[in-house]
Amino acid sequence: MEGYTYNLKANECMFINSGIIHSTRCIYQNTSILLQVPLSFLNKYIPDFKNCYFDFKVNANDNNYKKNSSKVKLILENMREIKLSSPPAANLLFTSLLFELLFELYTNFKISVGNKNMKKTVLDLSKFEPVLEYTKINYKMPISINKIAKVAHLQPEYFCRKFKQYMGQTYLEYLNDVRISHIYKDLINTNDTLCSILEAHGFTNTKLFYRIFKEKFKCTPKHIRKKST
Repeated sequence: MEGYTYNLKANECMFINSGIIHSTRCIYQNTSILLQVPLSFLNKYIPDFKNCYFDFKVNANDNNYKKNSSKVKLILENMREIKLSSPPAANLLFTSLLFELLFELYTNFKISVGNKNMKKTVLDLSKFEPVLEYTKINYKMPISINKIAKVAHLQPEYFCRKFKQYMGQTYLEYLNDVRISHIYKDLINTNDTLCSILEAHGFTNTKLFYRIFKEKFKCTPKHIRKKST
């Protein structure tokens, strides 16, 4: 995210601000909570949201910060329990916790976006939103740098440099990550052969796939599939 890599451990969480280009990768099997709040919802209930930036750090030594972040984590856990147990009027309770979560973020983690550099960064990042959406839809197809640079309305060399700056990896590395995430899901959820899975998700270079897969998961696809059964 923004050129940095964060390794989350048990009981850790992070907040990704609207418009921030990011990617995620699961190295080991785990259970995690993902909450996405629609931009329209935030704009409706936080009047100055477009000028807000939530500074929720993954690790911090400040005791007051730890106390406030613990509140956020507890709210998320409660939201998860509601989704799992589905008590009567669950939507009402879930929505009340969502407002409580936003209140904690707004009260304890908000900083105002007042400088031109921050606004310029957000503007620059917005150029890559169509790139991620295009990749999400078309990842199964061959995507050249020239083609994806046109999606961002940028020159290929400039696109490559900026994408690496904001994402911390090249576009081709990102594209392979997207493909491998889908391949991983099919490995553990289907009985399809590896060759058919690779073909279905647009990964044509088998040798490259094995190298990247082993680097990410520290084992072979066969081991992952065996472990999941």
